[in-house]
Amino acid sequence: MKRIVPIVLRAFYFLITSLVVIAPALYNRYPLMYFDSGAYMEMAANLEPSFHRAFGYPLLIKWTGWMVSNWPLIFLQGIVLSYLLYKLLQAVLKRAGVKWEHSLAVLLLSFASAMPWYASQLMPDVWTLILVLTLALVLISERMSLARGIGYGLVLVAALLTHLSHIPLLLLILMTVFAVGWIGKWNRIHFSKAQWATAVLPLVTAFMLTCSFNAVHGLGFRLSLASNTFITANLGEMGILKFYLDEQCEHLETNLCQIKDDLPRETYGYLWDPEGPVQQHPEGWEGANEEYAPIVHDFLTQPRYVKWLIFASVKATVKQMFQVEIGSGLQYAYGVGTPPYWPMKSHFKQELNEYLTSVQNKGDALPLDFFRWINYLSLFLSIGIIIWAVLNRQLSTELAILLIVFLSAYLFNAAITGVLANVYERLQVRLLPTVQLLALLIAIRWNSLRAATSKT
Repeated sequence: MKRIVPIVLRAFYFLITSLVVIAPALYNRYPLMYFDSGAYMEMAANLEPSFHRAFGYPLLIKWTGWMVSNWPLIFLQGIVLSYLLYKLLQAVLKRAGVKWEHSLAVLLLSFASAMPWYASQLMPDVWTLILVLTLALVLISERMSLARGIGYGLVLVAALLTHLSHIPLLLLILMTVFAVGWIGKWNRIHFSKAQWATAVLPLVTAFMLTCSFNAVHGLGFRLSLASNTFITANLGEMGILKFYLDEQCEHLETNLCQIKDDLPRETYGYLWDPEGPVQQHPEGWEGANEEYAPIVHDFLTQPRYVKWLIFASVKATVKQMFQVEIGSGLQYAYGVGTPPYWPMKSHFKQELNEYLTSVQNKGDALPLDFFRWINYLSLFLSIGIIIWAVLNRQLSTELAILLIVFLSAYLFNAAITGVLANVYERLQVRLLPTVQLLALLIAIRWNSLRAATSKT
């Protein structure tokens, strides 16, 4: 009995803190929805490959809520984030008892960052943050037991499978950490074989699972089924596709040449507009992806177009890094006739009324403007704290590793999404809470050290 009570209290504590993390969903009275949420729910029902979505998040929807409720996955997202914050605080402060600091961190991040708005959404974007926090925890953990390694590894695999951008993102972060430690010969960075295995094996596993899933369904052993389509659409938004087509249409067989003087200005017009080139393609996404392959090949191999792509990619990456407005897509109501409505009606009809009467579906009723300003203020304050800590050499080894991981994750996420998808705040703000989190960890550690010094 004595052993059970602490376990129950600990579980109750994480339950309460996880509810704080998903407070926007509770306020909304239903998980927050985005335009693409409907596609993930529909995919959860059939678990068939998609040309533009990973299968991991639909699998989580299906396995957690059994196609009855969307709430279990939202609760899972809150619990995982709360637990990761707890373990990060233990690793940084190097002590087991961190409940007061953890409670403070959960409250501040849930009030003054984008974290709860992503944790409360039925979208895979929160798993980008979970991926980065889990990797950071693996790299700063002093001991990596077999049980802990398996646990963190499973979280990493789940996160990697939820979005196609996560696999290259993790790979680039690991390469950066390795380069800083090896090329820079920084003795403060040293990882055990267990840590490297915990970080690398999930990467290989997720890659094999994704490619095998596509191969089993007769689509080939490949990671992405529509990379050429997305890149070509973004070339159009970058403004360089038009000039390429002017020069190459004599040698190309593509429907884009027929509309080269009236190309869509944004990726939506290429990919999702019912009258756009992809939706109107006689062979759909698969045909468009094959048709646009020569275009992508030229931009990756011909010096003239490589130069255009490099400049456009740098600009897109920088622009993406400054997309810091929270609440993207949440300002809309997704009522009858919208993409999320149909799978709710078909597969989650038990919660249809709950969904339709949510605060979000009343139209512009969520307090997004207030929390946007809070996010801006906390972001500027956090950047100031981080700069102060770097200039005054107040970073411990753990905090220095976190700075490298978080900064590289933010940069590479901007590059991957800005170049392979499009410049859009939803795709970047998902990692913005790492800024406030790092500043908070710096402040908590500094205060802890000051308190210890004053006692002695």
